[in-house]
Amino acid sequence: MLSNKTIAVVVPAYNEESQILQVLEGMPSFVDRIIVVDDCSTDGTATIVMNYISKGYQNNSNIRIFKKAVEQTKYNRAEMVLNDMALREAEYYTPSIITNERPDDDRIIFIKHTKNGGVGAAIASGYKWCLDHQIDCTAVMAGDGQMDPEELEKMLITLKAIA
Repeated sequence: MLSNKTIAVVVPAYNEESQILQVLEGMPSFVDRIIVVDDCSTDGTATIVMNYISKGYQNNSNIRIFKKAVEQTKYNRAEMVLNDMALREAEYYTPSIITNERPDDDRIIFIKHTKNGGVGAAIASGYKWCLDHQIDCTAVMAGDGQMDPEELEKMLITLKAIA
């Protein structure tokens, strides 16, 4: 958290096995969720991310996501319509799966596209996850380590995204 706001970073990744670990380990501690979106890498990117998550190096987030099943009643028609709209909206995104065993508790969320959609599709999938999970502020940092994680806090404060 930063200024009492939840912060997530979307990390689009395609064949980043040599850099992805550096990106994950360099992420600032105030980042609550790291959303890695693998866009059908043909190298070991997915294995490295999954091993990192499974070994518990990710410092589980202090933010827990609680979802409740929505059952139709005579009083929640609007909520049911919104749920239906969300399901239809998913058709516009590149097909993907969340590979985490505990995605509501893990700091690192690993989304794996089932077909290659390009960097824009990877970013969109990450943003969609953040929107669906009520993240206050989301940034993008490439999976190849080209962005300095030390700049993230300055950028957020400068943009007044967390003011």
